[in-house]
Amino acid sequence: MIEAEARIATIESSRYLTRLAEAWVHTYPVRYDALTAEIQLPGGELILTADGDSLSLRLVGKDRERFDATKESVATLVDRVAEHDTGVRCVWNDIS
Repeated sequence: MIEAEARIATIESSRYLTRLAEAWVHTYPVRYDALTAEIQLPGGELILTADGDSLSLRLVGKDRERFDATKESVATLVDRVAEHDTGVRCVWNDIS
């Protein structure tokens, strides 16, 4: 298994989580509420968790090439959703 995580400091975590889940709901299997989301993307499963001051993202996959492409597309979408929030960027940290 390949894993990576990102933690984004923002008081808008629930709003970002919802917008990210809704962006993929018509294309991929998505389950979400205001605090958690699970999205089955081509490169792995994306798990989002919103708390009071941050949004946590965890991506778990098997195929390195697809995993890396998915990390890039998730980061691009997060950055687009948060474009009006100064300093909010999705930076992945590889776990394995």
